[in-house]
Amino acid sequence: MKIRSKLVAFTLISCAFLCVTPAFASLQPELRGMKTESVSIDQAMNETLLQSPRAASLRMQLGIAKSARIRATELPNPSLMMDNGYKAEFTYRYGVSIPIEPPWKMALRLLAAKNQIRLADLQISKGLWALRGDIRRAYTQAIIAQEKFEMQNELTELYNKLLTSTQARLRQGDVAELDVYKAELAHQRALINRELASNQVIQTKRSLSILLGREYTAVYNIPKLPTFQLKAEKMDYLPDLETLLPELSNLMQKALENRLELKIVDQTIKTNGANLKVAYGNILQNPTIGVGSSVVNGPELQPGFTPGTKNVFRGFFFQGSIPIPIFSFQQGDISQFRAMIKQLKSEQETQKNIVNQEVVQAYQAVAMQRQRIQTFQQKALQRSSEIARLSQKSYEIGQSDISSVLIAQQANVEVRTEYLDAVNLYEIAYTDLEQATGSVLY
Repeated sequence: MKIRSKLVAFTLISCAFLCVTPAFASLQPELRGMKTESVSIDQAMNETLLQSPRAASLRMQLGIAKSARIRATELPNPSLMMDNGYKAEFTYRYGVSIPIEPPWKMALRLLAAKNQIRLADLQISKGLWALRGDIRRAYTQAIIAQEKFEMQNELTELYNKLLTSTQARLRQGDVAELDVYKAELAHQRALINRELASNQVIQTKRSLSILLGREYTAVYNIPKLPTFQLKAEKMDYLPDLETLLPELSNLMQKALENRLELKIVDQTIKTNGANLKVAYGNILQNPTIGVGSSVVNGPELQPGFTPGTKNVFRGFFFQGSIPIPIFSFQQGDISQFRAMIKQLKSEQETQKNIVNQEVVQAYQAVAMQRQRIQTFQQKALQRSSEIARLSQKSYEIGQSDISSVLIAQQANVEVRTEYLDAVNLYEIAYTDLEQATGSVLY
């Protein structure tokens, strides 16, 4: 009686979990995005660069940099001047003081502004290139989470079939009630893991949607990874593993040519060189000229003339001045720009060393994960799936016990999970290699 009551309790619990299955299945269109638009990795990248607020914010920096060109055309403002020598000199002057800037100063500032704009453009490109890496990593997380959910969903269905078979064999008296308990426990664990996997899919897809610039509740489909087709099919997300990787030396040379960090350092040297020329041009200060009206009141006339009458002389005045560069001749700016250029030339070698190291590390990681994936596809996946299938069939016809089935299914799940982890690591390494070389590999 105790065993029968336990069996009834386990059956009720199993039914409670099974009742969740129809409602859970209704969530699959949201999880997979069935019958909705399909978003490929290329489309995701293009959409992010066009619609993402992060990309828009990066592009706005170019407008800030272009303001340097307007600033370079600014000229010194003239000044109003007044000189009133009331009662002491009886001299009155009214006019304007105009600084005269040599034309080469504006030309040098425009050259510096042009270099500054180029530098900003490279920095924007660097930000967009890094954003491309972020979207690829987010897409990878979403597609791996989706595949793990599909795996857990398939495993749940298999355990459900196993439970049904075990209950049928129990009614026929072929197995003990303990087998039913084991099948129910395996099925319940599969339901829990499937629920966790579904939450992971929702989390990664919402994160990807936000990165795309969409609403976080957007529903769309991510193409299924050809994970268990036992063949490396070509698709725009997973490169064809049958294609050989380029030589490491070629990738290192490509990185030295394309890495934006190196181009930014080179452009920064040019920008500081232009600023150094501006500093040299500013050694000679702007001369200033003043022009205006001049009124001079002379002394009173000799006795016999009308009292209070004075001689009044009206005319114009012209004056000029220029600062002499004795104490300040831009020595501070000149010294600073020279030191910065010297440091940046050293930074070039440092960046080249870092780039080479990143390329080597990413290349080795890609090569290792490629080999791992090929091994799974050619041997482990097929063998593991076949063992799990034969084990369950053997149990159904009474040639093995349920423990063998559960062990085989668990081993199959572990192999498939390791394969998905290998794909994930491969895509991360591949993204790092693209980022390290500064160019698209395929």
